[in-house]
Amino acid sequence: MADALFVDTDVRPDALIGRVLNMLCRVFAVCAGVMLILMALMSLTSIVGRALFDKPILGDYELVQMMSAVAVTMSLPFCQMIRGHIIVDFFTTALPVSITKKLDIVASLVMAVAAFLFSWRITLGMIDLYGNGDSTMLLNLSTWWGYAPMVPSFFLLGCAALYTAWIDFTGARA
Repeated sequence: MADALFVDTDVRPDALIGRVLNMLCRVFAVCAGVMLILMALMSLTSIVGRALFDKPILGDYELVQMMSAVAVTMSLPFCQMIRGHIIVDFFTTALPVSITKKLDIVASLVMAVAAFLFSWRITLGMIDLYGNGDSTMLLNLSTWWGYAPMVPSFFLLGCAALYTAWIDFTGARA
């Protein structure tokens, strides 16, 4: 059953780099899903504790805020790899396939540039937060910890976007 999470029957490319990227993207997505489940359980526990015992989990809002951002960024590479991002094709439905394919390549390249830029800027922000000793108000948790998983997530998104652009460019996509 666990192998089914990492096997892609119709999207996985034949090249080694594609398989490795695909597996990494899936691992990140599974981690994001686990994080969302943990957030839901924590929120439920806090709500029940607040309602029944007047004892909520201290800092639950801080943790949910941080974990939500991390879960979203960790799921983006998988979404790119399976081409699951929303595409507004209202203006392109009447265009020939060759043009829409070129537009997909450009969109993937723009996504790659944006992802690498975000990864770089988040790294700089994380270093700044670490240097300033910034922390959350209730838990006194260092805020740079929330940024740490976002850096590799955006970097992996950039790699996945470059790879999908390459697949489209070479015509390897079915």
